[in-house]
Amino acid sequence: MVFSYFSYGYAFAAPEDEVVRINVGLIAIALTIAPFVFVVLAFVSRNPRAPGMVLRAMGLLLLVGLSVGLLSPALGASAAFGAGGAITLNPLPLDRVYRRRVWAVVVSTIYTLVLLVVATPAGVFTGGLLPLLMLGFADEYTAWRAGQEAG
Repeated sequence: MVFSYFSYGYAFAAPEDEVVRINVGLIAIALTIAPFVFVVLAFVSRNPRAPGMVLRAMGLLLLVGLSVGLLSPALGASAAFGAGGAITLNPLPLDRVYRRRVWAVVVSTIYTLVLLVVATPAGVFTGGLLPLLMLGFADEYTAWRAGQEAG
């Protein structure tokens, strides 16, 4: 994810005193690498519906990435990878898995937005790492809650 995310982010980067010129080649590279992120997530997590989920994740990548990307291209890419990862990972056989994954994506997107406003370099770096990490935390929390309720 990091290679695709940073290629996409760098496509919109320009020094402070220059006009932003979008590098279409880097955007193409980023969009070429993005499906591999979802393929790896789906097949490594052993999702039984992996091919369909990868296609849905690519649709979400475009839909969420373009809509949230109006605020900031880096924020759009971060939210899109989080949303795609949420549906691509194999769901745990527990209640409220997707609800907690959606909350994880929303929280990581809001946190990235705050960091992009306050400390832009930290926000860009966080946007590339946090979405999938938060999905892992959401799944761990879901499993922990199920254990607490059962025991």
